[in-house]
Amino acid sequence: MIPEKLDIPILITDNVNTRWLHRLPMAQGAILLSENKRIFFSWGRFTPENLPNGLEARAIQRDELGAAVAAELDALNEPEITVENTAPYDLVRQIEKAGISGIRVKAGTVQKWREIKDEWEIEQLKKASQITDHAFSKILGVLKPGITELEVAAELEHYMRLEGSEEFNKTIVASGPNSSKPHHWPTDRKLEAGDFVTMDYGCTYNGYHSDLTRTVVIGHASDKQRRIYETVYEAQKAARERLTAGLISKEADAMARNIIDGTEFKGTFLHNLGHGIGLDIHEGTGLVEGSDAVLEAGMVVSIEPGIYIKDYGGVRIEDIAVVRRDGCMVLENSDRALIEI
Repeated sequence: MIPEKLDIPILITDNVNTRWLHRLPMAQGAILLSENKRIFFSWGRFTPENLPNGLEARAIQRDELGAAVAAELDALNEPEITVENTAPYDLVRQIEKAGISGIRVKAGTVQKWREIKDEWEIEQLKKASQITDHAFSKILGVLKPGITELEVAAELEHYMRLEGSEEFNKTIVASGPNSSKPHHWPTDRKLEAGDFVTMDYGCTYNGYHSDLTRTVVIGHASDKQRRIYETVYEAQKAARERLTAGLISKEADAMARNIIDGTEFKGTFLHNLGHGIGLDIHEGTGLVEGSDAVLEAGMVVSIEPGIYIKDYGGVRIEDIAVVRRDGCMVLENSDRALIEI
């Protein structure tokens, strides 16, 4: 969310941050935000029209950016500017040579603004989540003994591409003992009867990410597998039902962690409960053990508790949710109950 008032103008050059503002997948350029002007300096053949967020389009050559920014600042009688720390050094020098000496280099300003999603952004996240939901419903007909983790990953990505995905997150398919590794990379291991199979995957729609994890059992679940699964299920359910604006990040993490640590599986939840998500797969405030950050309405986070038992297997259940003033809105609808295939 762009603040209503800016102390001094800011020049935005990071590609993800500029896309957040202009919402155009192919546009390249930089954006100057000030109290009275919002200018998108574009280069190349593409000159955008009808830009959102009050942006005015100016077509320039890339090497003219420093002088163009300085000219705008001079016209606005603004002697200072904030520049993102990812901006090329040559660009900063160009602005200085054009007469602007009050240059502050700063990190994280726009990333902080991006934490609060507007309704257009939430709609893109919903559409991305629908794609991952559809892929899950399709993959259930593919899973069987003998298929490899790599083949399952390829099928998931194939289904997401057919549904309109632009790109994919790192696709995790972890079977049997491999499911005890939270960030396992798919291998040629073949699925076997009795395996847990954890699938953690996502896509992008208009640049916005989805992120879904489901764990199933090939064949019939053992009593221990059921206990593991039900524990994770209850931990995720508790977090989903109690997540709301005003909650402290570490409190959200504790809602799930305390349930797991109150069972025979204490100490097997090996990561934080969730991360922020948007144009980046990990961004902004998450649900983090030890963090005092306060959740605000409009933030979007993952909720993904897990249990991981070395050399045995593990379970993770993940959805992404929009934080609201009176709870949260979960964007994925895939079945969370134990599925035996």
